[in-house]
Amino acid sequence: MDLIRGGAILLVVLLHATAIPWMFAGITSGHVVNDVNSFFAPYRMSLLFLLSGVLLTRSLAKPPGTYYWNKVRTLIWPYLVWMVIGMLTEGYTDLRDPFFWIPNNWLWFIFFLAAYYAVAPLLARIPGTWFAVVPAALWLASWPIPDGDFSNLCYYGGFFFAGHLCVRLGSRLSRFETRTLMWVCLAVATGFGAFIIAGNRGYTNAMTAGFDAHRLELLPVVIAGIAGTVMAVRRVTGAHEAQSHDRAKWLQYIGRNSVVFYLVHFPTQVWITNILINLGVTNPNISLPACFFGALAVAFLACWLRRFRVVDALFVLPRFAGRQASVTPASPA
Repeated sequence: MDLIRGGAILLVVLLHATAIPWMFAGITSGHVVNDVNSFFAPYRMSLLFLLSGVLLTRSLAKPPGTYYWNKVRTLIWPYLVWMVIGMLTEGYTDLRDPFFWIPNNWLWFIFFLAAYYAVAPLLARIPGTWFAVVPAALWLASWPIPDGDFSNLCYYGGFFFAGHLCVRLGSRLSRFETRTLMWVCLAVATGFGAFIIAGNRGYTNAMTAGFDAHRLELLPVVIAGIAGTVMAVRRVTGAHEAQSHDRAKWLQYIGRNSVVFYLVHFPTQVWITNILINLGVTNPNISLPACFFGALAVAFLACWLRRFRVVDALFVLPRFAGRQASVTPASPA
């Protein structure tokens, strides 16, 4: 899980390392990095939500009071803290404006997670495999709704609760974990990614340019890509054979600290982009690596500095705050 989650976080950081310079200064990146972003667009956030749903079972094992207090500490609190940090970084200063507090930036991921965890104890009462109704209903609900936050809330909610369903199915899923199926899934995902890239580059029908990779009828392709990735990583790490081989420990570290990397990277990239703009630097060969590696460096530093309470308080509500001070923090993702 740590390897896959770390890889997904890197893809998010790469996406914003190209998007933020473009939004703030009109700096366009090269074809190659845009192709990478397009190729992984259907799977990037869907995979993060599914992995978060896998951890839901562990959270639900706690008493209701502890469960919800942990989500306040690890989701609501950092959402509010980083909303202020992010908006101030972007130049918004009116805290009284309701627009300030809604998820209009990268924090929509945290907002969505909080919403899913809020209703999860009720939905989790659906027994056994009947729980499959939950992700199916959410995916279907996203279809007729116009594109926007509510549509995305339903669409990604399907993946979150599908992660919980995978835990419920347990060993029954392992029956389908064959090398042949893995290669078929990866081939389908690769072909779909190539199709999106071809459309963006104008090699196919113009209607495929800017193709919406989140269309519901393409859900089987997205699921195939995620399944193929999970099966491949399980084989590489030996998990498929109930073994454990360390692979790319630095990437596992990012995965274990995914929330920190997610929260830190965006305002850091905004800050770096503003510095480059003030210096008159508009070369994407400078802005892209500066935003990508700069954000990772600050995130690694933040992880190291979490040993100090004042820094840790940026990510988790301090234990002395509130009446349930003894609650152990839980990872939201």
